[in-house]
Amino acid sequence: MTILPSQINSMLKLYAKLSRSNSSLLDSTSSPLQEVDDVVEISNEAKRRQINEDTKMEVIKKIKETVGNAKGEL
Repeated sequence: MTILPSQINSMLKLYAKLSRSNSSLLDSTSSPLQEVDDVVEISNEAKRRQINEDTKMEVIKKIKETVGNAKGEL
């Protein structure tokens, strides 16, 4: 993805404009803003893939340890 300097400039101008307009809104509110917790749900397929990846990495690690120990015995 390519981001052009003109796009960055436009975004900075928009940010400055919005921050000026939002600052007056924040000053007028009397109640504190509540933090919202992010909710992340992991699908069963993603869990399955992660378990497969973890298992594969563990098997590769064990094989490397076994091969390394066998070379040391020679």
